Amino acid sequence: MPPEKHVFRAGDSSGRGELRQQGGKTVFRAGGTKGEKRDKKPAAPPREDAPRATQPRPSAPPRPVKQKKAVPPRLETPAKAAASPSWPARRRRKNRTPLIVLGSLLALLLVCLAGWALDVPGRLAALTVPGGASSPGEVKEGQDWPAMVGDRLVSEKPEKVVSLSPMVTEALLSLPGHEALCAVTEYCDARSTGLATVGTPLLPRTGDIIALAPDYVLCQTPLAGPVQTELEQAGVEVIQLDTPADLAGLREFYGQLGALLGGNETGRALGYGVIDRLESTLAAYNAALPDKASALLLPDLTGLAATADTAEWTLLGQVFRHPLPDATGWLAGAGCLTDEDPDNDLDEIRAADPDVLLVADTVSPEDLAAALGDLRAVQNGAVVYVDLRLTETLSPRLVFAIADAAALAYPEFSAAS
Repeated sequence: MPPEKHVFRAGDSSGRGELRQQGGKTVFRAGGTKGEKRDKKPAAPPREDAPRATQPRPSAPPRPVKQKKAVPPRLETPAKAAASPSWPARRRRKNRTPLIVLGSLLALLLVCLAGWALDVPGRLAALTVPGGASSPGEVKEGQDWPAMVGDRLVSEKPEKVVSLSPMVTEALLSLPGHEALCAVTEYCDARSTGLATVGTPLLPRTGDIIALAPDYVLCQTPLAGPVQTELEQAGVEVIQLDTPADLAGLREFYGQLGALLGGNETGRALGYGVIDRLESTLAAYNAALPDKASALLLPDLTGLAATADTAEWTLLGQVFRHPLPDATGWLAGAGCLTDEDPDNDLDEIRAADPDVLLVADTVSPEDLAAALGDLRAVQNGAVVYVDLRLTETLSPRLVFAIADAAALAYPEFSAAS
């Protein structure tokens, strides 16, 4: 066991005090009060240079003393002073203030977004149609104007319209008010002969269009960016219409063009009426035919034939059936008929051997007999020559060619007039 250590504090008298154990040591704690201990400390001697520091420099003038604005002392009640946080606590609370504000703003933003997402009717009502047109809600029931055509709100009947689509041209020429049509493409129907031509659907001549100063340019294929920009900068509005894929789409197509020429109520009803009459005629055939005859539509003699999934077959399919129902996207590719190549693409047409042939009127009877003279339709005279532009544009006038073909396929059924 190590010997005990006795520790005495300097200046303490051993006669006054006591010994205590502290940390394995024996410590002598001197007695006496704190006042007595302070009295024992000698006073610090005065510094000799103290008076010298207070004397001003003789060379430099004394600086003016800036008077500070007296601030009244802040009085606080004892309770408030006790509740006031310390400086570190106040600083921590101050640092948290931006985070609290940011959190509140984020919460408010989430609430607003949730309300916007749920308010679907309100959002739809506030939307505007591309191209600067107003909401479709502005079209009032029972009134002709304004009328919605494609993605545009037409405020009044246009004076001049340019068509860049053969299908649009065919529809306009079938409706009252078609006098507004002032220019067409080089591919449009022969009935439009005499109107100005402005190029093709894909390569229109914008200078010629702008010179005509039309109210609207109608198309189905989107125009190239520079063409669209040039027309819009000249103040010519472009309306693009969707290409119909069936009779319901064709009815809406005619309804919109009717609305353009005659207003939302009057003109749209006239457009619907054209297709309604076509559908009723085809429905009469359909109801009277227990078994449909087969038919093929040939645009030329290269081996192509419209299949049941093409737009050209949309109207024919109401009266006839396709001899190859599984064929899609037109039969066989193009391959010219030559004497040196007897095994040509017409073999699929020979294998189909339809009851009726609808052939483009650009094919002569002599060429047809030389190429497909072994078909039953050719041998029986069940061939109808058709202006293919009627099928490509799904023209209501195609019903007359269908009626002629039906009269050949169904002699017992009277053809529609």
